[in-house]
Parts: sequence; structure tokens; C-alpha cells
Amino acid sequence: NGNYLTPISNQKLSSDGKRIAVSKVDPQTKTQDIYVIDIARNTSSRLTSDPGEDRYPIWSPDGSRIAWNSNREGGIPAIYQKLASGVGEDELLLKSDAPISPSSWSPDGRFLLYNRTDPKTGTDIWVLPTEGEKKPFVFLQTPFNESAPRFSPDGKFVAYISQDQGRAE
Repeated sequence: NGNYLTPISNQKLSSDGKRIAVSKVDPQTKTQDIYVIDIARNTSSRLTSDPGEDRYPIWSPDGSRIAWNSNREGGIPAIYQKLASGVGEDELLLKSDAPISPSSWSPDGRFLLYNRTDPKTGTDIWVLPTEGEKKPFVFLQTPFNESAPRFSPDGKFVAYISQDQGRAE
């Protein structure tokens, strides 16, 4: 288990309610890494340990993987994933020329919603297919900020926050 008196953020509960993925500042490096806390066992394990900032973890629907954003490659925004068990290497899912962060996985695990910040349109919602060609596409891009997209439990709808009325709704 770890000392969680140091700042943690971006806490996400797994779908089975047994584990929490968090971003935690490493006291030595002063950068954020992803940790997995097992609630029942009161233990934690470190998922990432690179020199970049690893933030905004999200769970895959089956709880087997965690995706997050990182700036580990010279400050270039990217989304990575890894098995939640910590086994294996980090897998690069997407590099971007603009800030990006994962937000929600479709219930079938085939799509990942993420936010992308564009200097012209603000924060927009994009989709990254996790199978096949894996070519990202725009879901919603307006002159207003759209953020925090979430798939509905059946995967048919997406809820999100919009500032088209001047405040976050």
C-alpha cells in the first residue's frame, strides 16, 4: 500500500467496484504516475513509471486494461494503455499534435472517446477505434467546448458537457 497523503487525482473506479485507478505524484520525480488500488486487499501497485506526466486513467469495460494520457515523448500528447495487472509493456494508442485525454470506453470495448483541444474550436470530442485501422474521427466539434464524454451503458448514446450556453451544462 502507498502513502496517499501525497496529491492524487483523476480517480476512476473499475466496473466491478473493486479497484481504483489514480494519478499520484511520485515524491522523488515530482511527476504523476498511474497506480491501481485494490480496495478489498488495501494494496496498491504502480502501473506506470516513466519520466512523463501520466494522468486521466480510465478502465476498459471488462476491467482488464487502463488507458491514460501522457506527455512522455518530449511533451507530445499521447494516449497509452496497459493491462491493469501491470503485466507487459505500455501500448501507444494515439499521438497528437494537440492536448488529448481519454474519457470513456464503449461497453463493447471497440471505441474510446477522448477530448482533443484545438486552438480554433476549443475542446472537442473525438473517437478512437480500438480495432482495425484505429483511425480517429471527430464525434463533435463546434466553436464551444465539449468535454467529459461518456457512453451510455448500452453504448447507444453519449452524454457530455457543453459550454454552448456560456457555462458548463
